[in-house]
Amino acid sequence: MLHLLGTSLSLEQLLVLKLSPLMLAIVCVAGPVLLSYLGLLLTRKFVTAEYLRQHHDVTGPFFGTLGTVYGVFLAFIVATTWQFYATTGTNVVQEARCLSELYSNSIAFPSPFKEEIQQLLRAYRDAVVTREWKSLAIGEADPEASKLLRQIEHAYAAHKVADTSEDVFFHESVRSLNQMQDLRSSRIDDSCTGLVPFLWCVLLAGGALTIGFSFLFGAQNFNAQAAMTMLLTAIIAITLYTIVNLDFPFSGLVAISDEPFARVDLK
Repeated sequence: MLHLLGTSLSLEQLLVLKLSPLMLAIVCVAGPVLLSYLGLLLTRKFVTAEYLRQHHDVTGPFFGTLGTVYGVFLAFIVATTWQFYATTGTNVVQEARCLSELYSNSIAFPSPFKEEIQQLLRAYRDAVVTREWKSLAIGEADPEASKLLRQIEHAYAAHKVADTSEDVFFHESVRSLNQMQDLRSSRIDDSCTGLVPFLWCVLLAGGALTIGFSFLFGAQNFNAQAAMTMLLTAIIAITLYTIVNLDFPFSGLVAISDEPFARVDLK
């Protein structure tokens, strides 16, 4: 995975951020489909169908092998990207639950520590929902949310437990706080990670070779071959479009929502 520091964004993330879902679909799907048709048209202009048909006995097996290898590789990348996206979504839900548990356990603490913790937790939740979720789109943490989380940590570190019953809730709260901090760190890391450029090069090169290899068939009906070539290109392009949208889980068409935090009742 590639870590993006500061505002240094990868081309992939810039496409997701700067283009609307429709424009991104045009760039990722419609563009390649049109190029595949033009490529086939250009190939037929310089190489006759009769000449291409002479090599079908070799072209067919090679194309089948190439398509299988590329298809397996593409399916593996899609499955891995989806797993990464799903794990990030699960972590967000668990992080919100930790926040809720911290607030619930704070009821057992004496004043004024109880009021201080509850106020900090409410402020932290509001900062995550209103500020940090926007900064996650560019792979950054919100400084205000980070500051509030440090204040919560310092408040727990400075608190002196009065009795055994309070001690149980205090230790459970510290456990939830540590887990919430770990999940937040994972959330921020996930917001700025994507497929490494090398894998994108392999994906794009493999797709171009697979589509280009289909030009070497000389079907008697050009329109039928053009339709099949464009369909093959569309399938590959839609798959790559899916990877682009899932790769950065807090950006784009299927960005993970802040709803788990917004639903937390801190009253």
